[in-house]
Amino acid sequence: MGRVVVDALRAGLSFFTTLRMGGDFENLTNNLYLMPVIGAIIGVFAGVVGYPLFMLNLAMLAFIVYVGIEGINHIDGLADFFDSLFAPPEKKIKALKDLNIGTGGVIAVTSYAVFLIALFGQMDFKTYLLSMILGQILAKQGMLHLMLSEKPLWEGMVSEFTRNRKRRDWISYVLTLFFSGLMMLFDPLSVVVSLAVYAVLLVLFRGYVRGRYGGINGDMVGALNCLIFLAVVIVWALLRS
Repeated sequence: MGRVVVDALRAGLSFFTTLRMGGDFENLTNNLYLMPVIGAIIGVFAGVVGYPLFMLNLAMLAFIVYVGIEGINHIDGLADFFDSLFAPPEKKIKALKDLNIGTGGVIAVTSYAVFLIALFGQMDFKTYLLSMILGQILAKQGMLHLMLSEKPLWEGMVSEFTRNRKRRDWISYVLTLFFSGLMMLFDPLSVVVSLAVYAVLLVLFRGYVRGRYGGINGDMVGALNCLIFLAVVIVWALLRS
């Protein structure tokens, strides 16, 4: 069992980041409850790698480091989702499938980058590290919640995950709350507000995609990852500035 868990974590890091850790993708899809753990590992790794930048007063470059680690898959999903968000009702699905980025996508990605660069630039390293860890944990939990509660629109990457989803995967919330409890030792207010913002954002996002699309695809899951992560970083930057 322990070997399977380790292999699933390696596969998760390989899938959700640019790191090549190996692992069996099927082990990951059979153990989706581990996604908050994967988020925690990503957050710690990105924080540690970004440490020298803060020591050299180059915190704004932390965004480049973060994107270099996580890759652009989620950001691409953010762009495609916002293209669809601003499209007329009859063209929303077409916009999701369109490989070209539109005005909505450009605005979304540009805003995402500008906000994170500005926020990282005003943070000290401790705030950056804590927001990175909790942001990644909640982002991955949000992605998982969406995949456990909604049906895929078509065969694709999301359907690969939802095909093996199980009731036990909801235990991921126990892991998320455990990590959140540990982080309350450092800043309980920021953690509580982050959890509240996460819940509101998840409910609103899930309600919108269910009502407008009747299901989810990979772009929606990636977009939610970005939105939750950004929201948590904003909370920590505002409350600890």
